[in-house]
Amino acid sequence: MSGWGRTPVVSARGVFPATVSEGIKASLPATAGPAEPAEPEGLLGRGLGRSYGDASLPAAGTGFLDTRFLDRFIAFDPVTGILEAEAGVSLHSVLEVMVPRGYFLPVTPGTRWVTLGGAVASNVHGKNHHHCGSIEHFITALEVATPACGVMRCGPQENRALFQATVGGYGLTGLITRVSLRLKPITSPRIRTRAVRAPTLSALFEAFRMHDAGYEYSVAWIDTLTQGKALGRGVLMLGDHASDPEFSGEARIPRNEKKPSDPALFHVPFPAPAGLLQPWALRLFNAAYYHLPRPAGEKTAAYGGFFYPLDVIGGWNKLYGSRGFFQYQCVIPDDTGSGRGEAGVEACLNYLTRHGMGSFLAVLKRCGDDSVLLPFCKRGYTLALDIPHRGAETLRRLDELDRIVLDYGGRVYLTKDARLSKETFRAMYPEWETWMKTVTRFNPDGLGRSRMSERLGLWEA
Repeated sequence: MSGWGRTPVVSARGVFPATVSEGIKASLPATAGPAEPAEPEGLLGRGLGRSYGDASLPAAGTGFLDTRFLDRFIAFDPVTGILEAEAGVSLHSVLEVMVPRGYFLPVTPGTRWVTLGGAVASNVHGKNHHHCGSIEHFITALEVATPACGVMRCGPQENRALFQATVGGYGLTGLITRVSLRLKPITSPRIRTRAVRAPTLSALFEAFRMHDAGYEYSVAWIDTLTQGKALGRGVLMLGDHASDPEFSGEARIPRNEKKPSDPALFHVPFPAPAGLLQPWALRLFNAAYYHLPRPAGEKTAAYGGFFYPLDVIGGWNKLYGSRGFFQYQCVIPDDTGSGRGEAGVEACLNYLTRHGMGSFLAVLKRCGDDSVLLPFCKRGYTLALDIPHRGAETLRRLDELDRIVLDYGGRVYLTKDARLSKETFRAMYPEWETWMKTVTRFNPDGLGRSRMSERLGLWEA
């Protein structure tokens, strides 16, 4: 078992190899023999395992529950667009069933291989966060099996404390078993897109300001290896749901609604050889991608290509080799239009290019505000990077990047984190104590701990 980044897990108890589940195994008696394993200290819910770090990895002595078996659709109201389903239903399954009926996810991350429960636990956000916020704004109800209070329903108006601690709560209040989500009506399965090439970082910021109001979705690919005047050059990709007067959702429902198909065109069978993603290779890729011919004006594209470009490569995380990689996503707040967010992004990019820490999957998005007890998003910019793991030097550089983010009032996204220190976490998330006080109301003994919660010292007095 591992996080999607396939890196060793940094824990308060040391560094663990990220290849073997220690759920029940860690509870075995120390003496050899056929003795029965001891009861695990709680069970952590785990879905499709797309958290990059250790948020869904059980701590030593903790077992895990495979929520993929909670995979039933329960109810759908076509008038309100509210879907109720078990928490193990994947976003892919929701899209396969609901897009033909004329509904889309109101918020979606960059992969469809996430369960509804995982999306709630991470309070996922997407390319429309600056307009719509995170998934929290579209959840009408949750069912949570809590250690202290049993199975409870909660929502924006019902048992609100549990709701606000569970959404973006990384599964620590208990097991999310059901989710009611308000879907977005659409009139076409296609996306109207536009690409804007920006030769400098300042031009990219200006493109965001110019086009954001006119499109629901926006995301920029950014070159993290160019320096000087070309620092931060990139391509801003804009999108809206297209309109098709001939689209008839019900007519497109397949008669045999079999198990959703795998959209991957091919699969990476084994970890790539060491050195494949060296800086020189990243520079070639970035230059080629930036200069790729793109049609002027708008075009329409399938929603999969716009929202989930990497899903066409099954097991793409293996491209980073046996050492894996760190997904580093931070948010830099604007501070009421002062431009601090732009200055913080520029400072991060200067640091990355100066030390050759490039990423061929670097994206920049605009953010709004979250309102849960442990929010990640703040109104500003969020920068996400895939950093190949090259040993202790990579960890040291990322620690220094943390300090830059902190200097600009930013924070790191815990769903994608694998190495943030307890001290840095507490500085970035001053709300953590208030959140944990609510968590312990429903889970006072800290059952079902994750490696992340252990690493960050969340249950420490």
